[in-house]
Amino acid sequence: MEGDAHALARLFDPRGVAILGASQAPGKYGTILLQTLIEEGFAGAIHPVNPKGGALLGRPFLKSLDDAHGPVDVALVVRPAPEVPAAIQDVARRRIPFAIVYAAGFSEHGEEGLRLERDMVATAAAGGTRIVGPNCMNIFSAPARLNLSAIVPFPEGGLGFLSASGNLGYALAREAMRRPGVGFSRFVSAGNQADLALDDYLDYLRADPHTRAVLVFVEGFARGRGRAFLEAVEGTAAEKPVLVLRGGRTRAGRRSARSHTGALAGEAEALAQALEQAGAVLVDRADEALSIAQAFLTSPLPAGPAVALVGEGGGHATLTSDAASEAGLRIDPLPEGVVAALRAHLPPFAAIVSNPVELAGRSEYDVRAYENVLDPILDWPGCDQVILFGGYALYDEALAGFLDRRRRETRKPILIHDLYADEERAAFAPLRRLGLPLYASSEIAARAGAALARGGRARERAIRTLQWRRAGRPAGDVAPLPPDLRAAIDDGRRRPERALSEDEAARLLAHFGVPVLPARLAGDEESAVDAAASLGFPVVLKVHDPAVVHKSDAGGVHLDLRTPEEVRQAYRETGRSQGAARPSTSGRAAVRLTPFRRGGVETIAGARRDEHLGPVLLFGTGGTDAESVRDVALRTIPCPRGTIDGMIGSTGAGRRLAGGRGRPAADRSAVAATLEALARLLLSVAEVADAEVNPLLCSADGAVALDARVILHEP
Repeated sequence: MEGDAHALARLFDPRGVAILGASQAPGKYGTILLQTLIEEGFAGAIHPVNPKGGALLGRPFLKSLDDAHGPVDVALVVRPAPEVPAAIQDVARRRIPFAIVYAAGFSEHGEEGLRLERDMVATAAAGGTRIVGPNCMNIFSAPARLNLSAIVPFPEGGLGFLSASGNLGYALAREAMRRPGVGFSRFVSAGNQADLALDDYLDYLRADPHTRAVLVFVEGFARGRGRAFLEAVEGTAAEKPVLVLRGGRTRAGRRSARSHTGALAGEAEALAQALEQAGAVLVDRADEALSIAQAFLTSPLPAGPAVALVGEGGGHATLTSDAASEAGLRIDPLPEGVVAALRAHLPPFAAIVSNPVELAGRSEYDVRAYENVLDPILDWPGCDQVILFGGYALYDEALAGFLDRRRRETRKPILIHDLYADEERAAFAPLRRLGLPLYASSEIAARAGAALARGGRARERAIRTLQWRRAGRPAGDVAPLPPDLRAAIDDGRRRPERALSEDEAARLLAHFGVPVLPARLAGDEESAVDAAASLGFPVVLKVHDPAVVHKSDAGGVHLDLRTPEEVRQAYRETGRSQGAARPSTSGRAAVRLTPFRRGGVETIAGARRDEHLGPVLLFGTGGTDAESVRDVALRTIPCPRGTIDGMIGSTGAGRRLAGGRGRPAADRSAVAATLEALARLLLSVAEVADAEVNPLLCSADGAVALDARVILHEP
């Protein structure tokens, strides 16, 4: 990134900063900000503004923003919320590109605060000013020696950090001061994201040469910005690691997120899956975030999940193995040839040699043992990374150089657990200088290694998806809707339930390529019997009413009807359960009949418009178990076929498609094709809010929709 190449360049490298609300009173935010800018050596112009006058550290205060001469790129608005609109008017009048609003009291405080916030953004936009915040602590930019967050000191390094919480930024900055090897290139406390949002900042960090990895703390999305954030994650993850620490994973956390920032927190699991699809590496704990980030800042991304564990101590070998396995790493036994090569460099009584490899004390008196053991292990194709455990701070320049050289040659990460890593010891200096991640906990080292493995897969996903998009694959040509389906949609949007009937829904799905069963409608008993005969027994009879969403719960589904009398009885029972099974005044039929299908795997497949994530696909266990089992995977659309295949395979339903125990394997390609058809439907018909097939019966003969539901947007 050079000069003003990015739209946010002057926010992070301003030529001049104005402080509206500068103060000389100790402890005031306007005092701390001004003092920090001066003492940390910001090279641009500093313009403290206070109509009452005053001075701090030899800097006289300006009476008005109009008295600031030269370019001013950032205005710091350090005023209470009621006074902010007037200050923003002055900033916009001067056409200052950016304003940072620190005050709370906006959208997080209800409707009146939301109105104040929207008016502020509109006023700023009229003068071409972009708003950072409000309700934030805000920006640190190491290359510009710019600290606008009043967090002093702020350690420098290669980690870009975007946070929905100012206090969390403060906490991690303090932790980084105690953790050598982790520092920040840029930090943004995004606040309410009334204007500039996380996706804007993330796109800047993507192009920022000073940022090697990005950590994002997200509680929810600014209104309407969820999809933009996912796309920014995707674009960034294709170039550098994006770690995401999520708030709002629980119901209580989501309540807190809403009241804290006014952000919209989505369904936790849906958000997690969407983030991973976009290429993010999820981090669950704030107290491990920097430990994991440390590995990403200096390590290559491994080619796979296979890890070799090498070190001292049987107990640590066991604990590290447990932690690595639980975190998702694979610990494969070493081949016999590698084991034989190791034994030549280990004591004859060494008992743990096949992975983990326990050095049996050899490293305590011969530090070259690490080199002798690691060489054949790193050359083994079955090893994607190495975790050293149980060290005793016995390292020298030669060993550190060896580890760094072999890491670069093999592109395999090497993480080090040492019993004394929390202490300042000379032996650690060469490791830290060369960026070899060092941990006091072998379990955290294992979780960092697992995160690296996920990062490797995430990078590949993001790159493949971007290539797919750039090749123009998302667009699909679909024939226009025939007049009967267009009329059905228009009619359905006027119904109280805003739903198509099942027959209308099935015909719409079939138009886009979803396999459906032949069907007949009937408005009386004899018509139902005739319909069953034409379809061929056995049949299924269901109530045909768009207002009945869960037909089974309402007593409106009758399966495996084998005779005309069974059809008549089912028709009468449907009538009793619904109050009336007879032709409606609109001429709509009372029941719908289809052939009965047995066998196969019942799944659920759907496509819907999520208010935060945009269009998404859904697949999982279907039938009557759909809501109780909660075996569901989601992916944002459009997406490549490989992503859909991965979604299917990530579920229990998808794994059951493989067959076994006498059951033949189902046709997975037909299932994927059905999901692609649902995606085409949602992307092609703007009026459709939700399209669902439950169950989608999957067998060796293909996939077929046994029931269909389509919900429409209001007119």
